Amino acid sequence: MSTGIMCTVPVAHIYGTAQIMNYFYEWPKTRSETNIFWKEVYRVPNFWKDMAKKTMFAHVAAGGDTAVKLAAWQYVFGGTWSPQEFADSNSYKPLICGVLAFGPTCWLTVPFENARRAYYADKTWPLELRRNYTSATQALCRIPFEEGPAYLFKGGFPLALNQFAFWTTYVNFYIFLKNKCFLFWVYNDISYDWCKFLF
Repeated sequence: MSTGIMCTVPVAHIYGTAQIMNYFYEWPKTRSETNIFWKEVYRVPNFWKDMAKKTMFAHVAAGGDTAVKLAAWQYVFGGTWSPQEFADSNSYKPLICGVLAFGPTCWLTVPFENARRAYYADKTWPLELRRNYTSATQALCRIPFEEGPAYLFKGGFPLALNQFAFWTTYVNFYIFLKNKCFLFWVYNDISYDWCKFLF
């Protein structure tokens, strides 16, 4: 998971910064213009500092949210039994296990998302109303003491419902693909580790 974060968060940050630059400059047409454009992208004030903050917060959120969800899924689904040569994707088992695993854990996303929103919203408020959060991670740590723990769960029902539906569907498709593409790995034609990596 951390490898995925280290790949996706910086790419998303670079792309977002390039889009902002595109508001002021047109997209480059020649190689020399491209070199100048991307040099300026990396010279945007606080570019590296913001990327470090986003990457750090992504790790914190993944550890407190996604890792717990996947651990609950493994605990529930991994403790079940299927007959030999039985395709789990043709049963209700992944769906029921998804409901049992993600029903109690779907709300874990809400505090992290609310802390992230509070950090970015704080920058838009008048100076006298600002909390002066230095990062989304600091906002996550300060909000329970300054605003109360309930603040982190404000308006969380739609997000929790979204997470419940997403993860339940996601693991069902994972099991479906794992079973339907068994021919790649069951005879060791392709390493099972590579198949797990691809799926």
